Amino acid sequence: MRRPELNAASPLVLQAAKQLGEAIRRARLARNYTMEDFSARARMSVITLNRIEHGDVSVGFSFWLSAMEAGSLMHLLTRVANPSVDTTGEAQRKLEERKRAAGKKRRRAPQEHGYDF
Repeated sequence: MRRPELNAASPLVLQAAKQLGEAIRRARLARNYTMEDFSARARMSVITLNRIEHGDVSVGFSFWLSAMEAGSLMHLLTRVANPSVDTTGEAQRKLEERKRAAGKKRRRAPQEHGYDF
């Protein structure tokens, strides 16, 4: 039976998960860690690590983060976490900023006191 997470994930998300899983695998191999060593460092089971390395989107996000931490890949997320890097979002935020109401200043009409000077 197909998991509902796979139905919810777009092809772009599935591709990104596969690429990230492969990057985690390459980081593990570059450090010469076995799956057992790496999974222990990442505080997860070998089965979970295997699923991550294969891009399984149903694995919890905290496990993905732990795998990135164990592979010294967390620095890659700092760019994503910086809102100014999202140029489209930054432009939209500037458009939606609350603008101070300018309003027209009213001039007070001269007060009439009933004098005809």
